[in-house]
Amino acid sequence: MKKFIALVCAAVVGVSAFALDVTAGARGTFAWGLGTTLPAEDAEQMKTLKEATTSAGGTWSEGGNLGGGFGVYANLGLINLGNLTLGLQPEFSMIFNNGYTVDYALGGTSQSVVYTDNSIDIPVLVTLSLPVTNTFAMRFGVGPYLSIPLGLDLITTSGGTETRATDTDGLTIESSLNFGLAFDVNFTNKLGIGSLVANVRYMLDFTPTKATIKYNGTVVSDNEDLLTRRALTVGIGYEIKF
Repeated sequence: MKKFIALVCAAVVGVSAFALDVTAGARGTFAWGLGTTLPAEDAEQMKTLKEATTSAGGTWSEGGNLGGGFGVYANLGLINLGNLTLGLQPEFSMIFNNGYTVDYALGGTSQSVVYTDNSIDIPVLVTLSLPVTNTFAMRFGVGPYLSIPLGLDLITTSGGTETRATDTDGLTIESSLNFGLAFDVNFTNKLGIGSLVANVRYMLDFTPTKATIKYNGTVVSDNEDLLTRRALTVGIGYEIKF
């Protein structure tokens, strides 16, 4: 992992030497699991449970978790296209508490099933920057990212009691790498020595995170599909041009 990050940093330094202009920034983000999906088997079980709960007069709600994170990036302007600048934007970011939650209640008993996912994400975006006024600009980006799961927990809450999966009886991350595609829009406005940046991004994992699942210490599945992430993130940050 350290070697990989070192290679990314070296590539950024090498490319920046030929860039027309370079900006570097940091931002904090809020994340919403918009479109995140459960594995087919879990989804089918939830569908059956939902039908039974609602037909018996119970309540049901489900949807992506709200989460957050932070990241740093460098935008390297490489080619001028009139008023537009085509560039490359490598990043390093982390997202916490991405996932999916199901809440239901029946006969005075309520329960939550919560999937939470944390990850390190390393996107490399192709960007197109457009100055709108002397102080305001827009930047569009699209590109692949490498995602490294940091851990996924399955939490069940019922009657005020919380049960969390552990390494000895629950979920152990099996896959070390996921890949996806990010679509990105930035709005920048000059402020002080740099610019205030508002960012909207949609992240689309290509593959589900996989896990080894244990019960009472015994492996019951060693290649289980877990969440497939679809996340909308909104970020606020600050960047400086060099």
